[in-house]
Amino acid sequence: AADYRCSQLENTPVGIGGSKTVEALGVYDRLTESNQVFWHWTQGATEEIYDGAGKAEVYLSSANALAETGEMVNIDGRGNRVAALTFAENKRLYLIVSTKKICPDLTSAMERARKVAAPTNVKKLPGNRPCNDTGKCFDCLSPHRGCATMQIMMFKPMTAKSVEVLLVDEDMGF
Repeated sequence: AADYRCSQLENTPVGIGGSKTVEALGVYDRLTESNQVFWHWTQGATEEIYDGAGKAEVYLSSANALAETGEMVNIDGRGNRVAALTFAENKRLYLIVSTKKICPDLTSAMERARKVAAPTNVKKLPGNRPCNDTGKCFDCLSPHRGCATMQIMMFKPMTAKSVEVLLVDEDMGF
């Protein structure tokens, strides 16, 4: 998956959204060899990095859930990833998704994003929230909430150049 994805992105500005799947594949290090890459996980969560990632020609991330009915679900606290995937003006969007994130329908995909991905994701973030202790979503009102915004992508955004989902049959991400 990493070979396939990186081979098509030489000399192209790339933004990366928070993704344990992308991290596990080692894509960032490979891309920095021949690309300008913006990723807040490795370069710091600065406005310059967030802005660069959102404006890059290519945006690379994963999904929190993928419904068999075709919808892709992402959930964020800050909203940078869902914004970049939604407002994809002249961007190529590439998502690398573990097959463990496939759900039967949109309702179960949304449930997976809220009850599995979000509570697992926020454990690595600073701040206090109930799901840190329990691993379960309580619909809290914490200012550090990691599930403040949800995106459901049903089709390619109108102004995106392309959207490609690469399924990986491995236990990656959450």
